[in-house]
Amino acid sequence: MKSKIKFLLVSYPYIFIGGKNMNYTREKICICIKIKFFEDKRKTPVKFSDGNYRPHFVIKNDSEYLGVQFIEGEEFVFEKEVLGIVQPLYTDTVDYSKLIPGTEFFILEGKNLVGEGVVVEKFKTELS
Repeated sequence: MKSKIKFLLVSYPYIFIGGKNMNYTREKICICIKIKFFEDKRKTPVKFSDGNYRPHFVIKNDSEYLGVQFIEGEEFVFEKEVLGIVQPLYTDTVDYSKLIPGTEFFILEGKNLVGEGVVVEKFKTELS
């Protein structure tokens, strides 16, 4: 698992240069996740690396919506677990501290449940 995470970080270093991230700060929180999208709930694949996919995570047994932005990920395949990297969008107003390794969550687009996942690793990176 660690080698796949390192592959994502080494192969796509541009993800930490600001890109299209809405919440631009010098130090970024990155969350590596393992996710699966449900085929019967979502019609089209997601392109993770363009910075335009911004769903909400809802931690299982919780009700708070946590806005995130995907910045990278393995190739999208329905009903298959893939790795991805997200960044929190609203760190000034929303508490993301519950997203720690092992935390399971649902992926929502509005009120529609489209997938689920688990936090693999959480780390900070500094932008140059």
